[in-house]
Amino acid sequence: MVIDILNKILYISFFISCLTIIRHSYYFIQAFLSSTEEIPVKYRLTNTSLILLGISIAYLLTVIFTGIKI
Repeated sequence: MVIDILNKILYISFFISCLTIIRHSYYFIQAFLSSTEEIPVKYRLTNTSLILLGISIAYLLTVIFTGIKI
């Protein structure tokens, strides 16, 4: 019973990590495409957003290589 609840929590955190990565990828592509040679647009991240993105990428890679199981 407890293991089932933990597995559901891990699936939810995996889904949230995927959404975070997709969100930042979208904003990065949007900034890249809207910039021109004369006026480049930088994609800026705050420290907390950068840390959250790093944790999300690390969790996504961990799930890809090991899977979600307890």
